[in-house]
Amino acid sequence: MQLQRYTLPLLLVLVSTPAISADEARAYPRPVEPLYEEGDEQLSCRQLEQRLSHLESQSYSTKPGFYEDPYTGASIWIGSLWVPGALSYLGYSAIAEYRENDRLHHNQSRIEALRRMKANLRCHE
Repeated sequence: MQLQRYTLPLLLVLVSTPAISADEARAYPRPVEPLYEEGDEQLSCRQLEQRLSHLESQSYSTKPGFYEDPYTGASIWIGSLWVPGALSYLGYSAIAEYRENDRLHHNQSRIEALRRMKANLRCHE
């Protein structure tokens, strides 16, 4: 009887939730699509190459993974003594990783667009 009391409201909440919008779907992996900007059509092959080299240098992540990050281990150890200590860093780490992945995806999309433009201009012929 107790189980029904809690499962019915939970089931109603799950069924009545709206569909995920495009902005909220960013949390899930998505394919790299070319991202064009204004003024890209006027670029020459040399300018495209310069922008590509600039974006390539920014397409690497310097944030260590969850298990490679020494601060994660320290926050878990501190969290065994004082819970807010662990929660504060782990929350920050998750947000920083999300922003880093979003930045990398944006750079990869721009690189893909510039590479397609170079191919259309036949820069390497």
